[in-house]
Amino acid sequence: MENVGISKLDLKRQNRMQILRLLRNVGPTSRIDIAHTIHITKAAVTIITNEMIREGILQEIGEQAPTGGKVPRGRKKILLDYNPTWRLVLGISVQGEWLDVGLCTLRGEIVEHHALLIDPTVDFPKLMQMIGEIYRDLVYKNDLKPEMLLALGVTVDQAHWELCRVEQKDGEADYSALREELGKIVPTPVTFGRLTDGLATAESDFRQGTGAAPLHQVVLQMGGSFSSTVTIGQEFYRGGSGRSCNFGDLPLGDGVRKDKARDRLSREAISGQLKALHTQKLCPALDALAMDNPQRAEWTFCRGGFTPEDPAVRQYFERIREDYLTILNGVLTFLDPQQLVVFPDGCVMEALAQAIRMAETRSETPVRFSRFDETNLFLTGAALAVREYFTNRGGYVS
Repeated sequence: MENVGISKLDLKRQNRMQILRLLRNVGPTSRIDIAHTIHITKAAVTIITNEMIREGILQEIGEQAPTGGKVPRGRKKILLDYNPTWRLVLGISVQGEWLDVGLCTLRGEIVEHHALLIDPTVDFPKLMQMIGEIYRDLVYKNDLKPEMLLALGVTVDQAHWELCRVEQKDGEADYSALREELGKIVPTPVTFGRLTDGLATAESDFRQGTGAAPLHQVVLQMGGSFSSTVTIGQEFYRGGSGRSCNFGDLPLGDGVRKDKARDRLSREAISGQLKALHTQKLCPALDALAMDNPQRAEWTFCRGGFTPEDPAVRQYFERIREDYLTILNGVLTFLDPQQLVVFPDGCVMEALAQAIRMAETRSETPVRFSRFDETNLFLTGAALAVREYFTNRGGYVS
């Protein structure tokens, strides 16, 4: 006779997962409120949470404060939260010019990290050597034992897939070669994802403040690889062929000829246009600021707070701002997220900042820059590891 249905172990794992998701999304919660929210009995919640407390996964953090100025009768609610130091998490990010490797808690609180420049001479063996040296340094300085680690999470920007030996098979990234080499360095489970996947997860799970986590959001890597991630109910939405929100191919411009967003807004396109303006002697004020150094002129044009004085430079700056705004408005209109997060990658920062303010004013949807950059980008990988090996597994360590 075939045995069908869900086992008691699977049911317990699912209930533990729901409890951890609730605590992650809304913060400290009492047992009775957990029971009401995830629709299981208070007795079952008590049994499960007491077990998780004994394991060190959950902790009681005190009584719930009275609401509405009224002192509640009877026993006061005791709030539960997950223990952020139950395990530590390793994260790696390979993006732009940076390799970022670090250690953090389950809540994304940084223990230590190292960011190293990736120069053009770095190859795969050298990259693995750099990661190995940083990992051994983290182990030594933090007296790190294997049992103290939950997992390793890795995010790789598509621009570095070749460097990291990531291949694309059937529309999906294949991290097999990278997984094999990292397994020789770090004795822990490993999960991988795109940079924007890690950004989306970190923005949700490692958020600041006490507000509820967004269920539906879009993360745009504006510039660079022009990647994006859409989350619905905090799960990644890829679309029918895995190309959801592929805004890099969005046509921009007026008239018959329309360019793709990645062709108009790439760092190479911006650099080429600025060099053309310099050659035509149409940007004397910018050249004066940059002391006639084309690279410095590009840096000046792209930095935050820049105000163009030359008419031709101002016209180009405003065109870029309108292109950014077209993309942001399109995403807000057609995807209607709870929040839109932008990760700038080689962008004209002041033009993008202005476009973000304009888009947010028009839509009344929060639009902002990502909180993650080269100072903490390893957290994007760590967030994927926490989601996969802690939250989604109910705290069971494989």
